[in-house]
Amino acid sequence: MEQTKILTLLTEEFEKTNSLSRAQLEALAEANDIPFAQLAGTASFYSLFNKGPMGQVSSCKVPETALPGETREILSQPRDYAGLKAALAAPDAILGEVTASGLRGRGGAGFPVGLKWKTTLDCNAPVKYVVVNADEGEPDTAKDGAILRAVPHAVLEGMAICALCVGASQGYVYIRAEYPEEKAILEQELARARAEGFLGEHICGTDFSFDVEVVAGAGSYVCGEETALLSSLEGQRGEPRLKPPFPGVAGLFQMPTVLNNTETMANVPLVFREGAAAYRRFGTEKNPGTKVFTVCGEVERPGVYEFPLGTSLRTVLEAVGYDPANVKAIQVGGGASGGLIGPDKLDATLDIEGIAAAGGALGTGSVRVLGKDADMVTLCRNVAEFFVDESCGKCTPCRFGTKRMADLLAAMAEGRAEPGSVKELRSLSAYLTDNARCALGQAASTVLLSALALFPEEFEEPCVGGEL
Repeated sequence: MEQTKILTLLTEEFEKTNSLSRAQLEALAEANDIPFAQLAGTASFYSLFNKGPMGQVSSCKVPETALPGETREILSQPRDYAGLKAALAAPDAILGEVTASGLRGRGGAGFPVGLKWKTTLDCNAPVKYVVVNADEGEPDTAKDGAILRAVPHAVLEGMAICALCVGASQGYVYIRAEYPEEKAILEQELARARAEGFLGEHICGTDFSFDVEVVAGAGSYVCGEETALLSSLEGQRGEPRLKPPFPGVAGLFQMPTVLNNTETMANVPLVFREGAAAYRRFGTEKNPGTKVFTVCGEVERPGVYEFPLGTSLRTVLEAVGYDPANVKAIQVGGGASGGLIGPDKLDATLDIEGIAAAGGALGTGSVRVLGKDADMVTLCRNVAEFFVDESCGKCTPCRFGTKRMADLLAAMAEGRAEPGSVKELRSLSAYLTDNARCALGQAASTVLLSALALFPEEFEEPCVGGEL
């Protein structure tokens, strides 16, 4: 049986009875010629099969009317596959055009897309893959779901252009289990694109063939890490791999794989619709284009918005509406893994270098305004408990470190902290950052460290028995 079908097979079996018993797994293993140990090991890993059905998550929406200052390039792309048609007319020029556009990854790392594609293009392999990471699991981050609802065709079109560039014939969209609506919309667009000749055999009458399959996750946040996602696609537990090798060289089934975020891939058709120079008319020199942001918290109009990269944080907040007198901090970046910056940093620009200079990170583009009554210890405790629950447990620093961090913060929140707790939290944070196997553990203490820097007094007050 094709390995990428295993997760789907388990999901379908689970949905019959909302459970996965040993008898069900044994029957499934026998019927599909899969080792029982593999099925049982995989099923035990995912929240869906152990905690029950997952419904549609509540998420910020894209308002029908754009705000003043918004520039809807990604979210308003017409469904004409004009970018793919242009790429088909000059396939050898694709990599040069993507590189010239300056497009950088929108999933958090900001890696140059042209360089990533070139790595896979330069590999001599019989099979190559294109994978989109739509496993959007960060709290307060809803931009990928909004893109899939608004412009699913742009994501598929970007994948086809990428496949034409690197020489891939098969693609996968790995979508989070809590996005059933988005999955249905994407599959509807897939069927339509195949029927119209934009996917499948001999696309647009050429020799190029490429198709896409949508695979739903099963409730594992860590599968947003690229190598854990690939392991999950292969029908395994979604545990991160050591790097190198990187996916561009040895990815899905150890074959060269381009793995980009949903928003990144949705940008690609824009590059080919009008050309790299036109694409660069928005954004900055180092960060061209626009960015989709999730804005929430103490604002008047929470939602998903699109602004040129380099727009100031103040401009975005003024557009959505906020009370400057009720801002204690702003959490910017990736929800739970996003750090805090103070209200004195509102003129920081929302691009990779600009927000880094203010002490934050652009990440996935979430912006959460925390009001004056926000409790920092409680915030950090909630984040720590989230990471405890979502850690895959494969590496010791994350497995034990996140739990110890959550325990220390719980003691602080409940007024029973022991002397030396803050010192231990700092030491633990440094250890996790340096030694965790993947970005989950490495980012688990980001919000804590920024809160300690901005509001140290809040972590001293709950102490029992002396200074922390």
